[in-house]
Amino acid sequence: MPLRDRVWDYCGTEGLLAPGDRVVVGVSGGPDSLCLLDLLHHLAGEQGLSLTVAHLDHRLRPVAADEAEFVRAQAAARHLACLVAQRDVGRYAAEQGLSLEAAGRRLRYAFLLHAARRTQANRIAVAHTADDQAETVLMHFLRGSGLAGLQGMRPTAAISEAATGRWDGGSAEESAQLDGEAGSRRPPIALIRPLLAEPRAAVLAYCHDRDLRPRHDETNQDRRYWRNRVRHEVLPYLERHNPNLCATLARTAEVLAGDYALLRRAVDGLMERTAPARWQTKEEVVWDRTAWRDLTRPEQRALLRRGIERLRGAVRDVGFDPLDAAARFSGLAHTGQTFTLPGGLRLKVKSDRLVLAGKAAARLGAGGPLLDAGGRLADGWRIEVEALAAGAWQWTDVTNSAAWEVYVDAARVPAPLEVRRRRPGERFQPLGLGGHSDKVSDHMINAKLDAALRDRWPVVACGPVVVWLPGLRLDDRFKVTAETRAALRLRFIQATDELEAAANGPAGAKGG
Repeated sequence: MPLRDRVWDYCGTEGLLAPGDRVVVGVSGGPDSLCLLDLLHHLAGEQGLSLTVAHLDHRLRPVAADEAEFVRAQAAARHLACLVAQRDVGRYAAEQGLSLEAAGRRLRYAFLLHAARRTQANRIAVAHTADDQAETVLMHFLRGSGLAGLQGMRPTAAISEAATGRWDGGSAEESAQLDGEAGSRRPPIALIRPLLAEPRAAVLAYCHDRDLRPRHDETNQDRRYWRNRVRHEVLPYLERHNPNLCATLARTAEVLAGDYALLRRAVDGLMERTAPARWQTKEEVVWDRTAWRDLTRPEQRALLRRGIERLRGAVRDVGFDPLDAAARFSGLAHTGQTFTLPGGLRLKVKSDRLVLAGKAAARLGAGGPLLDAGGRLADGWRIEVEALAAGAWQWTDVTNSAAWEVYVDAARVPAPLEVRRRRPGERFQPLGLGGHSDKVSDHMINAKLDAALRDRWPVVACGPVVVWLPGLRLDDRFKVTAETRAALRLRFIQATDELEAAANGPAGAKGG
């Protein structure tokens, strides 16, 4: 059966598309998305679909602007409307304490959602394949994810601004163009994956047969990124033992998706019993501490996952270890103590409540490390520098560091590290900006750091060279790479965090 017919049958079976749907198609210019665009364009005439092409320039590679023009040309050749926007993903990742992959994913979906609002679309189509599904499930397994991660990507999911955040990238004109329907309470829109049952080989064959000539992102070969290492090293090795591994992982994801649906209903009941609705806010998830103590540790982990999902919109980057450590901490901690989870979320212990709060306050200085009048760390904060030999860290550690924790290549630090104030006119090379130099003062302004905090903000330096602006950005020259043989883990700890450190295990243990 031709790929076009298989995809339409899959869409019908899974309820992804129906005649007359208005669809925003996310197109990067690569083989998968170009195949999806071409397929949907042909189906549009047969099924009465209305298509709009959407492309986000991440500003991470020199060829990004050319790729945007390529996508525009592909849309024009099919007489389709095309929305293109830019966003500095590297800067956003540093400001939000996210990995580049997580930051790019969040911004892409925010952009696609607002493009759908603007065009009154009822579907957003993305080009994930069966190979992407296998990689995702395996990555989540290696990370230690629960059922939320092991169910992989679903053929369809509802997304809204609560999960993606408000799109505010680009110029004022661009934001106005994409803002669409007024108001914050908008119904979710269906995100669909029409190619999820198709192997990448079928997509590449289709591109070849149709002479589509997609663009190829060279970073997909870069083994420094964990997904690429799974794609090019781990999966091929496992496929020697099971040639049908992709199909096996897809079936596993399908089975676990059903189990996860049952679990979510049980967790809904736990939330109703332990988290009174009157205590909840947009910035906090709050549980009754007495009711919490009566729960088992697996129940506590499940509630923490649900809390993270409410605040961040996703839990794909949160593994078992930090959740289990946080659950253990919650049973040992005293009033006033806190535990830091991935992404800078903090579990706070109050006399009668447990409060999970977002990282915004820590990033802007409230509750985070600051310097006193003498230039020393105030309020019981200190920096811990831990040497790690090869094999003592994982790429999940490096790419999912919290706001006040980072990993650096030890060989690139020739002199002792110090924590000091910023210096007039000093510059550094922010991670993800391709060696671009930026003034420290300008970077703080662009990160919306309050003016009163800038001279009190700690700077980690090696002599005159800035290594890290905690909570903001690592210098690109000190990042951990595939060639790194020894690393340093830099972590800011407050005196009240001592129990948290104990809950995480001895120095060097993986934690939040």
